[in-house]
Amino acid sequence: MTLSSPLCLSVTGGKRRLTALFSLILLFAALQARASEATSRPLEPGDETGDRLTAEAPMNFNDGSRYHLYRVELAANQVARFDVTGELNSYLSLFAPDGTLLRYEKDDQSDTALNRYHGHLSHKIEKEGSYLLAVGGNSQRSLGQYTVSFKTTELQSIAPLVPGVTIKDWLQGLDAKHTLHVDKIGQYRIRFGSDDFSAYLLVDHGSHYEAIDSGDDTDAHLDVFLRAPGDYELIIRSSDQSRQEGLYTLGVEALSCC
Repeated sequence: MTLSSPLCLSVTGGKRRLTALFSLILLFAALQARASEATSRPLEPGDETGDRLTAEAPMNFNDGSRYHLYRVELAANQVARFDVTGELNSYLSLFAPDGTLLRYEKDDQSDTALNRYHGHLSHKIEKEGSYLLAVGGNSQRSLGQYTVSFKTTELQSIAPLVPGVTIKDWLQGLDAKHTLHVDKIGQYRIRFGSDDFSAYLLVDHGSHYEAIDSGDDTDAHLDVFLRAPGDYELIIRSSDQSRQEGLYTLGVEALSCC
């Protein structure tokens, strides 16, 4: 008969405890995922759904706030945008199919006199699948009626950019650079803008750059006279020159050519 040493017994017991703990973690994760699927509500592009966040909603154990979950089906190479308006001072979070937190946004626009708020979140989707949007209060006391809406935008990019074309692309980082090709000298109008950030446009003008700020997340345009056929650089960036993520549009039209 062979006796195991106390050290062997201790190691064996430790491995068993670790195995049991790991199994419990996996079980808890699986139960949590099933619970999320069971409590989430489907949301389709173009939907505008009214709801009310109350103290009976599920609780975020991190800060005690309440939340609702919405399930959305998304495809690769598109941008999803979610808007929440109403009485709720909201906190939006988007989770990937594997549960990874992709992006979160606190409500950044409010009219406290009317008790109205507007929060939004945009994200570029890299992988097709079923995503979860959490609409929560940004504090324990944030409850109330709200409306959540959802839309998708297909990204469209052309290289080089030519007059008569408008693209929709995604800024990720400090700036996004595009090449504009023109066959004729003349006056051109460059239109650009974003609902996600205040866009700033720089246009290569041969010996210098011309620039204009769209201001307050609106669309703007810049008229330039290009003195020779060829390639010109267009640069889109955030007005505060920080790293940004967001959808923007950029288009060029010929006003007069020689």
